[in-house]
Amino acid sequence: MPLIQSEYQCPWWFKNGHVQTLHPRLRPERPAVRPREVTLNTPDEDFLELFVYEAEKKALVIITHGLESHGKEAALLRFANKVSKAGYDAMTWSMRSCGKQINRTKWFYNGCDYRDLKHLIDTYAPDYDAIYLVGFSLGGSITANYLGREGAACHPVVKGAFLVSPPLELDSFHASMRATFHHALYQRQFVKSLLGKFEKKRAFIDFGPEVDSEKVLRARTVDEIEHHLFAPLHGYKSSVDYRRHAAALPHLENTPVPTYILCALDDPFIEARHLPYQLAETSSRIHLEVARHGGHTGFIRPKGEEGHWYERRFFEFIESLNEPSRRKRQVESETR
Repeated sequence: MPLIQSEYQCPWWFKNGHVQTLHPRLRPERPAVRPREVTLNTPDEDFLELFVYEAEKKALVIITHGLESHGKEAALLRFANKVSKAGYDAMTWSMRSCGKQINRTKWFYNGCDYRDLKHLIDTYAPDYDAIYLVGFSLGGSITANYLGREGAACHPVVKGAFLVSPPLELDSFHASMRATFHHALYQRQFVKSLLGKFEKKRAFIDFGPEVDSEKVLRARTVDEIEHHLFAPLHGYKSSVDYRRHAAALPHLENTPVPTYILCALDDPFIEARHLPYQLAETSSRIHLEVARHGGHTGFIRPKGEEGHWYERRFFEFIESLNEPSRRKRQVESETR
């Protein structure tokens, strides 16, 4: 599939990756319609919080959020509501430790752990003819890992995926966090949020001898939290070992379904050299659009145009996947 020439044009005052990244978070606009909230139990006696917009189509769109976000993030709910208005059931969900309630088990989430996403798919697959996966930021990495590592074993009801600003390798993020500006603007908030959740969890959960709580609480970077908490908790030797194993990029060629990847050259966290240009040129399943601007999951439309660029691209992509089925039904109808 040739690389997709991006048509995204943003207002001149949004031609800055940081402004694009921060604007949706500083000015959140929630949809007027509230989602239906569902609690889904997991096989390990924990739970996931789901937020569902229902329509009338026999297709479901599962939307996965990014690092230290949650299923009720305003931009995600707004997107899910639009998906529902287009006729698809839409679901956002909060990964472990990201919901309103603290989870029962000690597990957090990471870019390689797609067990909960797989559980969602397996649980809802019997009710739908098709499931489409959408992943934002780290949620895109988790979705890509599910598709690439499971490969042909992915549930057959999954028909396509749409990834917005996915870090397909994780070293770029940590390299960017070393910059003083990035540390002050982003990393401090990530660290504060993660340590707050850890303190709440350790009040009633025993993390075992492999986690040194004092070292975790002294952490001042995401890398240190990954090294002292996520790595030992999830079976990795170090933060470097975790990032090496969690990279979805080496497995992307095994993705069994059409997958659209939307990124921007001014993304503060993703280096262009790690985007799958060559794979997109040779694979029939990987669609890659790299816009000049857009920041990290920003892609803000010009004034007077509602929503985000990724919403338009998502609907165009889904329609392209459904077009062959419509043509087939039309031919079958004409030959009867």
